[in-house]
Amino acid sequence: MNRKTIIVGFDMETDIGSWTLNDQGIKKGTVEILKVLRIHDIPATFLFTGREAQNNPRMVKTILDKGHEIGCHTMYHETMGTAVFDMPGANFVLESEIKGRLELATKTVAGAAGVRPVSFRAPRLFGSTAMINALEELGYRVDSSFPCYFYHRDFTPYHPSRRDWSKNGKSTILELPVFFDMDAGQDDPTHRNRDQWPMLRLKGAKWFGNLCQRMFANVHNARGDSVLCLYLHPWEFIEMPKSVITDEAKISFQPFLYKNCGDSCLASLDEFICHMKHSNVQFTTMKDYATN
Repeated sequence: MNRKTIIVGFDMETDIGSWTLNDQGIKKGTVEILKVLRIHDIPATFLFTGREAQNNPRMVKTILDKGHEIGCHTMYHETMGTAVFDMPGANFVLESEIKGRLELATKTVAGAAGVRPVSFRAPRLFGSTAMINALEELGYRVDSSFPCYFYHRDFTPYHPSRRDWSKNGKSTILELPVFFDMDAGQDDPTHRNRDQWPMLRLKGAKWFGNLCQRMFANVHNARGDSVLCLYLHPWEFIEMPKSVITDEAKISFQPFLYKNCGDSCLASLDEFICHMKHSNVQFTTMKDYATN
């Protein structure tokens, strides 16, 4: 019998990606997320940037106390590899600097959590071979950064090559590719319309649940089991502004960044988990999936 598993991952970062620095999503949104997870008694993985872990140590400990996993999401939400869409100010880290930056992020998250993270995701899924190799050297067990919607790949878990992270190889890290809508059209040249995020928030629990059920049939591991790895953000679970004013500019956001944030997104998460559990889908963390 095909076993279906979902890993719910939250990228614990600044609000709306890198556009604000007050961490309202982490401070307020996480509390609401934890309530939903407790009601359904499921575990999740919370991947913190080092800065946000350092600035919110009580929230890190609260998440751990509730039985969830703490992972790493770089130090400052910086870019570790190839950009798959245009992102001004993406703060690219030079390849020669990647290991040092990841080591700093790992130590910072570990300092706040009291336990060393073994799961990782790159901001915006901008990963690279150098990043994977550095993670392996630092003792990570699992990564979920590979953007299948961009590379037109299936999302079967695999161990990457140390020469090309997009290919099978002998790395000790398990890559959990981020699944996407394989049935979506290709009218968007960046293919972001095929990405899973932020479809739970924009299209609702029923649509997203149906997407997961369809995509389960497209990927199986050696045992014939299927796993889908989700990525969400705590700021999606509180109201987000349509624009912000900085010292140098007014930034107006695209609607997909703020639409249905807050109670609507929280209700969608609750309904989605309920629907999946009724369909006999199991939930686990990135770490537990990689080690079991």
